[in-house]
Amino acid sequence: MDGTRKTRLGGMLLALLALAALPGACAGEPEDTGTAVFPLPQRYAGSYTNDWGAPRPQGPHEGTDIFAPEGTPVYAITGGTVVAEGWNTLGGHTVTIAAAYDVGPVREGDRLYYAHLRTSSPLEPGEEVRAGQKIGEVGRTAGEEVGSVADFPPHLHLGWYEGFRLFRESRAQAPSGAMNPYPLLRQVAG
Repeated sequence: MDGTRKTRLGGMLLALLALAALPGACAGEPEDTGTAVFPLPQRYAGSYTNDWGAPRPQGPHEGTDIFAPEGTPVYAITGGTVVAEGWNTLGGHTVTIAAAYDVGPVREGDRLYYAHLRTSSPLEPGEEVRAGQKIGEVGRTAGEEVGSVADFPPHLHLGWYEGFRLFRESRAQAPSGAMNPYPLLRQVAG
């Protein structure tokens, strides 16, 4: 690389670093940094148990089920970015949000997976959300066909997956990167 290119590249890098250092300069930076909320209305804070690892036909349960009537609003636990939204056979209508910041046991980049939503989420990948923002409603969707209703009580399945880690030990408790969300729920239940 010649000297002119190096100088231009270095100048662009410095400009980007300076821009990133300005408060609020990063697009989508959440204003609620440090906030975490229970994913359902508080009255359902006692409607779950530590069912992590419980036997299921597809293998050990990698999440916690929070029971509530169908149509109960589901809220984002932390601010973050939608990384996936759609249908899968085990989770039905789902949305996954990558946390934008560290809060309690959640680390920036951890993915929170909300499953069995009543309908598809109005959110799209890349969209920013705030802690406490409604992201869907409790349902009982699952199965091969999109929109299938499963034969189980309505509930939110919450999964918690380790995000990118550099120079940190893994916190994952399963090969998939899953971690037990029960302690997190206990903390945010208040």
